[in-house]
Amino acid sequence: MKCYYHEDREAVATCQHCGKALCKACAGLYNPCLCEECAQILRDQQVEQARTAEEARRQRYLDALVDTRSEFLRTCVYGVITALILRYMLAQGNASGAQLMLYTAWFFFIPFGWKLITYLQSFMPLTIFGTLWFWVFWALVKGTISILIGIPAFLYQLVKTFFVQRKIQAVSQVRPQDAERI
Repeated sequence: MKCYYHEDREAVATCQHCGKALCKACAGLYNPCLCEECAQILRDQQVEQARTAEEARRQRYLDALVDTRSEFLRTCVYGVITALILRYMLAQGNASGAQLMLYTAWFFFIPFGWKLITYLQSFMPLTIFGTLWFWVFWALVKGTISILIGIPAFLYQLVKTFFVQRKIQAVSQVRPQDAERI
């Protein structure tokens, strides 16, 4: 049997992909033993797989950024609802209009503090306590702390959301063709 590319040489191997006969020089070009066409096909497939994987990674990154932004907006809605409910409850008392406005603004930040405490709580083994009174007490403590740390938590989330928005714009502006050149 003769080499597919060199008809004057004896074949010593075959292409593992298509079965073409290859001489010693052709068989030693690629590992595993491949002919030129099959090697090019496999390279093209690898490039396409890498490009597809990069696009999928980029889309997951963009989805995570958008999720972060939407989570901030959702927490803002929770803050408005919390502030309105607590303002209504305070309005039943004898608070002045200025105090009501101040408390309403302050209550807006409670969900941000609550989310921060919930995140930090994931590092503490609080689930070992199971009594009802413990959980009632913990909710009161968590609510009180949420009022105190709500404003810094909001400011952190606001800055984080600002930078996330900039990243979303930067990622959205880079087209896949441009990403291949980078």
